[in-house]
Amino acid sequence: LLAIRVLTYPLRRMSEAARAIGGGRRVTIRESGPTDLRNLAHAMNEMQDRIALLVEDQARSFEAIGHDLRTPLSRQKVEAELVDDAEVGAILTESVSEMEALLDSLQQFLRAQHLRSEPEMVDLVELLQSLISPLGNCARLTRPAVAQVETYREPVQLALAALIENACKYGQIAAVRLRERDGDWLVEIEDDGPGIPPRHFEDVLEPFFRLDEARGRTTNGFGLGIPTAHRLLTRFGGGLAFSSGDAGGLIVTVRIPHAV
Repeated sequence: LLAIRVLTYPLRRMSEAARAIGGGRRVTIRESGPTDLRNLAHAMNEMQDRIALLVEDQARSFEAIGHDLRTPLSRQKVEAELVDDAEVGAILTESVSEMEALLDSLQQFLRAQHLRSEPEMVDLVELLQSLISPLGNCARLTRPAVAQVETYREPVQLALAALIENACKYGQIAAVRLRERDGDWLVEIEDDGPGIPPRHFEDVLEPFFRLDEARGRTTNGFGLGIPTAHRLLTRFGGGLAFSSGDAGGLIVTVRIPHAV
């Protein structure tokens, strides 16, 4: 049994790596062991490189297109100010502003596809306070005295910022709670807004998905905040889960990734 366990260890390692890759993470597989396993590990590493290059090229291409679109949008905003009819001019200006906001959200979403970050020791209390302070009375933080973890600062900061702003957007109060469970640091973000039906918990992870009854086109936002946070967290080994609050709002639970 011991010999079988030793012999099958490289296969278990490959299986775990395959699951991580399927979840959107980048994993460097050690190319060791018998020839067949070394060849398999090398092929998987090459596959990851090609997929990463393809995703980055696609994301950067769309980012470049979005950047070029800002020039004609700026011209349209100037032209809207020259329209004699004030009501028509206001409509045009509002449409241009909405397009610019969409490009900003799309740029953040695309950046999440190829963002790179090095592990570092992060003070989660300080990080959350820096995110909540600009929001005024909208967000409230409950936290322990000390919470430090070796993680990826920028992806975690961007993901938490998107989720906390999302909670303030659809509710009056965002209750942010930081706690530790089974060696993992969790951040719970609860709002008192309309919430999301459990049947749509998976749907909201997709870009541009909107709930007609709660997030129609009259509501600000483009359905990119949660997908952006989800991709950032999963790429770096974190997690994102949803549940319904007692008052009907939404609770988003973020598992802070550990540096590997």
